[in-house]
Amino acid sequence: MIHRFYHRRAFRALLAPLAYAGCALLFTYPLVFRLATHVPGEVSGDVPVYIWNLWWMKQALCSDVELLYSNYIFAPYGVSLAFHAFVFLKAFMAVPLQYFTTAWTSYNILVLFTFSAAAYGMYLLARHLTGSTAAAWVAGLIYGFSPYMLARGTGHFNYLSSEWIPFYILCLLRLVDEGKRCWALGAAAFLLATAYSEYYYLIYLVMFTGFYLGYLAWRQRARILKRNFLVNFALMGSLAVVGFSPILWVLFGIDQSGFIYGGWSGSGKLGADLLGFFVPPPHSLLYQGWGGELFARFTGGNGMEATVFTGYTVLALVLWGVWKLRAAQEVRLWAWITLIFAVLALGPLLHIGGDFVFGVGSLRFAFPLPYIGVHYLPLIKGVRVAARFDIMVCLGLAVLSAYALNFMLQSRVRSWPLTVGLAALISLEYFRLPYPTAAVEIPSIYRQIARDQRDVAVLEIPLCWRTGWGSTGRHFDVQQLFQVVHGKRLIGGFASRVPQRRLEEMEALPLAGSLLALQEGVEAPVSPTVQRREHIRAQLAELLDHLPNFVAQYAKRDASVRNFLHPAPAGPLEVPLASAAGKDLEQLLNLVEQTRLGYVIVHPPYSGHAPLVNYLEGFAPLAKFYDRDGVVGFRVVRAVPPSSEHGG
Repeated sequence: MIHRFYHRRAFRALLAPLAYAGCALLFTYPLVFRLATHVPGEVSGDVPVYIWNLWWMKQALCSDVELLYSNYIFAPYGVSLAFHAFVFLKAFMAVPLQYFTTAWTSYNILVLFTFSAAAYGMYLLARHLTGSTAAAWVAGLIYGFSPYMLARGTGHFNYLSSEWIPFYILCLLRLVDEGKRCWALGAAAFLLATAYSEYYYLIYLVMFTGFYLGYLAWRQRARILKRNFLVNFALMGSLAVVGFSPILWVLFGIDQSGFIYGGWSGSGKLGADLLGFFVPPPHSLLYQGWGGELFARFTGGNGMEATVFTGYTVLALVLWGVWKLRAAQEVRLWAWITLIFAVLALGPLLHIGGDFVFGVGSLRFAFPLPYIGVHYLPLIKGVRVAARFDIMVCLGLAVLSAYALNFMLQSRVRSWPLTVGLAALISLEYFRLPYPTAAVEIPSIYRQIARDQRDVAVLEIPLCWRTGWGSTGRHFDVQQLFQVVHGKRLIGGFASRVPQRRLEEMEALPLAGSLLALQEGVEAPVSPTVQRREHIRAQLAELLDHLPNFVAQYAKRDASVRNFLHPAPAGPLEVPLASAAGKDLEQLLNLVEQTRLGYVIVHPPYSGHAPLVNYLEGFAPLAKFYDRDGVVGFRVVRAVPPSSEHGG
């Protein structure tokens, strides 16, 4: 009888996580049938870099190399990964998986885990707050599979990784209620799990903690003045600081410059549009393309960052619940916290329908918002993309939905029809089926290169060095996915935060200028985001012209604002002739000597650009050994210097 009781209890405990795991498979269909061959979203942009992160963690832990510094990209100098979007915890979790499968399959498994774990964490938090299993289950669905999460799942692995947030808040609330050390330890663990998944979310949790404890200090001071709470809260904070000290040590040991924090320009462009909370993204299964033109207008093509919609069902449920339960202090608290984060998500200036400058006649004005204050707070000012505060809005709306649904269910004998009906309606608003996936296609040349036992570098064309602030050259982030297969150093690469001096060193490499100039001869596609930039630039200039002179001058002192208003024209790049290859031979030999260059790989459409290919073919030390499916490969036939002469 006792065994049967525990078996039944264990089964009930597993029901919710198993149900959310099933939801993860459903909401991301058909990914479950393509785990070994596809990834969510596209095999471009940031996705290859996130897969590379998993591979680099395994490389660093299993080899004698430094985790927070990699010279496998930006070779030969390398680059710090301390402020890179590493998603450390997920990368660590992927290490054992990579002994049995590929890095991209491990990535897919972790994406599915994140959706289900986020939903389950919210389920536990909402059940603690409301005592209702049914209401908590719907709250988990809202948080774990919100449009914000589904959009980030297609290309922002770090911002998808929000699953630890509700676990931390649950431990914090129980620490306040009970003052027990176990909850302090749990809160510290989940705070660190959040920190080592995404720094933004660590900042959000610090802000949430301040808002929550500040409210209690104002309205229920006795709850946080208990000795047990104060001691264990101090323990929690101390453990979190010690656990995060490797990153803090790097942070406080460098110049607090714009290469980490950025400026006004990024935050001004990347706030959520007010209409974004009410207009569904165009890939919604229920709404199809309704509102698609308006959505495209205020997103400027950056639909991932602009997706802050949480569904009409959730908004209606929350508004009804807040009104009905307005006398309940805990509901008012969550409503205020949700509203605060929603306002912060709007950024420093109010955007409506893609515009942030409004006017009546000749009068022009804008609406400044509280986010402006964030720009002046140490560390917190690193949160440059205001729209990402929406994850905390999703969390608040999920909790408020649980309160509202629990209130509804209290007057009903049978709760499941209403619960199932609401869950189905919310799911219909959230579904984007089929979930976008893209095939992982690795040209066979990289498996050939992998068999080369030498310690050499690979130069990919298009040549590019990209950071979170911009790029030099043409974007080609998939090169880091290819590196997962061949394992050689890359002369190009991407890292989220790179000092300007490192970019200048890379551009100064021998032959880099000639290759950058030659690849500019290939017409580059213009993204909707770039097209929208001119409209934003014109509005910003118009606003500054109508502001008081001292305010406008203050804004223009920000380098990012100046650079956005008056982007520096590309310097005149001298395009070498094919016959100039002989003259540039010395540069090539210097590049081989300096970087241990072993291969040059040219990808379409650059492989069809005759001036570039002819230029490379003119170098005697380069021998073409591969030409298939538009990919052309050259091998350096001159002996590569011994590895002892170069940093390993």
